[in-house]
Amino acid sequence: MILYLTRHGETDYNAEGRYQGRLDIPLNAKGIAQAKALAESLAETPIDRIVSSPQLRARKTAEIVAARLALPLELSSALVEINMGVFENLTREEARARYPEHWQRISEKAEYLPPPEGESHEEVLQRALGEIKRLQSLYAEQSVLVVCHGFVARTLHCHLLNIPYAEMQAAAFDNCEVRKYRL
Repeated sequence: MILYLTRHGETDYNAEGRYQGRLDIPLNAKGIAQAKALAESLAETPIDRIVSSPQLRARKTAEIVAARLALPLELSSALVEINMGVFENLTREEARARYPEHWQRISEKAEYLPPPEGESHEEVLQRALGEIKRLQSLYAEQSVLVVCHGFVARTLHCHLLNIPYAEMQAAAFDNCEVRKYRL
């Protein structure tokens, strides 16, 4: 299978540096424009399937691409963004100020420490990777575009390329950036 992996278009929360996690935030005008540009950039790419997170920002991005490519859209809850727990709706600075002990522990470790009430890196990896394996078993000889979220995309990217967690931040996806993998 050829996997094309992309992150949704921009939201106001992205622009403000706010944690979205499981919040269902829509694309802003820039995000819609990014999704349209993504659709145009993929117009000549041989894609057989489009699978997306059902969260509004990813789903709308995928709908724009699917309409341009004249393909149906499949939704998968395994691709939803990481649950950021108590950090959702906060900026980085707000989270650091409200949860200083947690931030201190994060800075002391080279692994992901979920925020209170949040999801672990391993939980995200297992559900997202499970979805990729499912797609691979169903569409082994096809090309699949997966539209998801920043943390999910980075997690999959690092796993697929054997990049350690400590280097995951450097693997960040820009909004509507697409990367290709041969599985």
